[in-house]
Amino acid sequence: MAILHGMWVALLAAVLLVWVYRTILIHLPSHQGPALDVRSAPEVRDQGLVSVIVPAKDEEENIRVAIETILAQHYRNLEVIVVDDRSRDRTAEIVREVAAGDARVRLVQVTELPEGWFGKPHAMQVAAREARGQWLLFVDADCRQAPHSVQTSVDFLAREQGDMLSLWPVLEMHGFWENAVQPVAGSVLVAWFRPAWVNNPKHWAAFANGQYILLRRTAFDAVGGYEAVRTEIVEDIALARLVKRSGHRLLNAVGKDLSTTRMYTTLPQMAKGWRRIYYGAFKSPAWLGGVIALTFLFTLLPFLTLAHASVHMALGEPAPWVVAEWALSLGILGLLFVTMQRYFVMARTNRWYLLFYPLAVVLVLGFQFQALLRALGFGTVTWRGTTYKGNKVVGGAGGQGAGRDAGRD
Repeated sequence: MAILHGMWVALLAAVLLVWVYRTILIHLPSHQGPALDVRSAPEVRDQGLVSVIVPAKDEEENIRVAIETILAQHYRNLEVIVVDDRSRDRTAEIVREVAAGDARVRLVQVTELPEGWFGKPHAMQVAAREARGQWLLFVDADCRQAPHSVQTSVDFLAREQGDMLSLWPVLEMHGFWENAVQPVAGSVLVAWFRPAWVNNPKHWAAFANGQYILLRRTAFDAVGGYEAVRTEIVEDIALARLVKRSGHRLLNAVGKDLSTTRMYTTLPQMAKGWRRIYYGAFKSPAWLGGVIALTFLFTLLPFLTLAHASVHMALGEPAPWVVAEWALSLGILGLLFVTMQRYFVMARTNRWYLLFYPLAVVLVLGFQFQALLRALGFGTVTWRGTTYKGNKVVGGAGGQGAGRDAGRD
């Protein structure tokens, strides 16, 4: 028994050291990666035509404002291609209305999903074929662009001689669940896909956020575009891996005030969305199993251990191993909160939501477990009315498919 207690204390000490490292790391500018904001916006200079591509499926609530923020860019040499992907609402009608007032806007419509394709990759590949620009900027319809967004991102990618840039945007969060859960769910991705790692050509990490991806046309064509990832439910990360592995330069940056979006508005939407994201980011059952184990070890276990040690001490059992367990757990949680409050500040979330961190971690572990089940072949994923299982479309692919998926999965 003494050996087991010693091993347990040693494990807690190792966890503590990792949190010391993470606490130091989160305060280093190099950890956060490049940050692009209005202060880094260059003077407007023509770097060539930028084709801004917006995939839209049942986006009548968002599409007009999304296009208007693109048309309001300081960078004027651009075209906007909106691909209406089997919408059943007024999306196409609204795009036509906007296009009537600005010749830079074009509507492309998809009525059927071809066999062997997933929905979003197909929509973006169709639009890319219509694009004339030497730069391709893919943004989601629920994103809003600051006036300096295009000029800043194009200038940065050109200056850094990169081939693909993806921004970590500012998330709009309203309500309890968004503020309590979103920063914790996102911190898992930051831990595994640090921008400094992604931007290092020699490191394995590759990541992209599909809400904002800028590519040189030459690099896009060289890797086969979205056709090369046509059966990926999380096509953005798959494309980033392809770009990096092919020898092109992949860059991530924090878009402090370039682009904003509200990812999910309800807890069920978060569950569906993050299940899909974690599956795409980690993919294999073995990797997902490791992520779950490490998430539990470094985030939830210290709370359980502290509670266990506190009960023993309250019962008058201050054995040396109990005291060590209590002290190490308390130290881990202190560093955890110091680190996580930094993430909450970066996410522009009130730090008081850290009080609900244990609840958020339990939910995030649940999202990861759902992703693991999908990686093992159980269940399906529905995204905007199309249902997928494995690498196949199993429902809702045609023009009369289901309407907008409330889960935004």
